Amino acid sequence: MDAISQVIHQCETCAVIKQAKRVKPLWYGGRWLKYKYGEAWQIDYITLPQSRQGKRYVLTMVEATTGWLETYPVPHATARNTILGLEKQVLWRHGTPERTESDNGTHFRNNLIDTWAKEHGIEWVYHIPYHAPASGKIERYNGLLKTTLRAMGGGTLKHWDTHFAKATWLVNTRGSAN
Repeated sequence: MDAISQVIHQCETCAVIKQAKRVKPLWYGGRWLKYKYGEAWQIDYITLPQSRQGKRYVLTMVEATTGWLETYPVPHATARNTILGLEKQVLWRHGTPERTESDNGTHFRNNLIDTWAKEHGIEWVYHIPYHAPASGKIERYNGLLKTTLRAMGGGTLKHWDTHFAKATWLVNTRGSAN
């Protein structure tokens, strides 16, 4: 084994990133076949250590047919921040979706979200509680994003905001290793 291969083989960060790449593509078959690009999204929040800008949560949004990830860091997981994130990262970039899926968190299940979704003609579907397959795609991407942030941060999420844009890009361009 040459010196470069040995260094890469012993690098913990490389091992973490390599493990994150060992996933199957999420855009194959199933219930998403009837949708065209941009018509269906799954969304969720992840919690990270508070950044220097006061951001502690990230609204994660995954396009159902391609697996494209959009992210929106916020200080609080609220309905208002959910709407802002969806407008800036989804509606204004990809068009208005027909369907949005989320868990039953209070930042998703409330009158403000219901009214906003109706005004935009979006069918909002809530996942079955404690049923992992219903929210599998978004949960998988949340894990990939956190793993990538941890790898870029030297094993910690402490300064996640420094690597955030690149981590999102890496998740979106990682390819597939079946």
